[in-house]
Amino acid sequence: HFFRPSSASTQQSSSMSPSVAKKIVVVGGGVSAGYFARAMVAANAPGAALTIISSENVAPYERPALTKAVLHAESPARLPGFHTSVGGGGERQTEEWYTEKGITLKLGTTVVGWDKANQTVTTDAGDVTSYDKLVVAIGCTALKLPASIGGGLSGVHYVRNNADALALAEAMSTAKKQPVVIGGGYIGLEVSAALAARGMNPRVVLMEPHVMARLWNSEIAQKYEQFFETKGVAFYRNAKVKAINAGDDGAVASVTLADGEVLETDLVVVGVGAGANYAPFDGLDSTPDPRSPGGIAVDGMFCASGAGVADKTVYAVGDIAAFSITDGETVSQTRMEHVAHARSSAAHCAAAVLDDTFATEYKYFPFFYSRVFEQKDQARALNWAFWGFARDTADVVVVGDFAPKLCAFWIDGGKVVGAMCESGTEEERDVCKNAATRKVPVDTQALKKCHC
Repeated sequence: HFFRPSSASTQQSSSMSPSVAKKIVVVGGGVSAGYFARAMVAANAPGAALTIISSENVAPYERPALTKAVLHAESPARLPGFHTSVGGGGERQTEEWYTEKGITLKLGTTVVGWDKANQTVTTDAGDVTSYDKLVVAIGCTALKLPASIGGGLSGVHYVRNNADALALAEAMSTAKKQPVVIGGGYIGLEVSAALAARGMNPRVVLMEPHVMARLWNSEIAQKYEQFFETKGVAFYRNAKVKAINAGDDGAVASVTLADGEVLETDLVVVGVGAGANYAPFDGLDSTPDPRSPGGIAVDGMFCASGAGVADKTVYAVGDIAAFSITDGETVSQTRMEHVAHARSSAAHCAAAVLDDTFATEYKYFPFFYSRVFEQKDQARALNWAFWGFARDTADVVVVGDFAPKLCAFWIDGGKVVGAMCESGTEEERDVCKNAATRKVPVDTQALKKCHC
């Protein structure tokens, strides 16, 4: 299979290395895989053959939809509506799109073996595929509660892929008791919002003193928690789950907290973080601390390394890639579990895969966002975005009354290092973004007096 020419890519392809890899294999079927394919097609590299091997039964899609519109009761999002690259302003890449572009798409297929010496991968069906360039885009896995405390019971849901989200949506439609959501981060809040919009009055159990504890301070979190509470959400803060209990039918019947309180339920959703398990590619180098941040260590072109791995033959992108990032003062290795990085890392990697002389270092400025309560019957949606770094040493200044707007600035050393905007106009969001990216000097005390 060969990429077919596109008029938009003729000029770009002329600058590509004359020695283009013949066989490029991507393992994984998430956001990064889809955007890697998009970049390859745009590059129009003659002679390059791309194969994508995914354990999912559907073509790559925009994963953020799984905890947002897929869970809506009315007019829920369903594939093919959110295949990549619609979220990034591109074409909807259905299976037919891949066929049309000459890309081999192997779905419902899991890679279980990797031979770095012979440069092949082996699938669960026993098929062996060789490569000149291998791109690992397997993402992360949802952390699961131990089976010993009921983490694997029927009725306990984890959301990582399309099948997970569809199963949860079905369970939401049939649940008869108030759901329990375990975790107060991204997944916990987005799922609890979807449950609340259905009038299901979910209970959210979190170990931290407030939601989004890794990003927000208590002042910001309180505003969001109070809004969620008006929608029927109850928060159990500083709480731990002792056990998820089964009923006579073997399915979940209740959740017991460490303090002994029992929450009766027939639906539990767990969102307690993600793990960087990258088997069968665990022969690749990881970070010095395999748990912080963990994942596959890559250079500025997303090239991975490891004993016996030929130079510039294996790459890793998206959630699983541990890359260098700087806040302007320090450099550290990090992983970014966010769609913006999944998209941009894939495009950057594609340029490196197609040209061994490509030496532009990846530069990424952290960006996070969330949108909830967007259903038509909701009087108000929440729509926030954050740019930059939430340093522990920063002084967080909140501006606005959250009715509906709010801005917050993380100020360290007299400069803005992070900024957040809720329900802002495009212009207001740009102001916050630019303040963080440019590290704008600010008078903290004067800003604290601002009540706009």
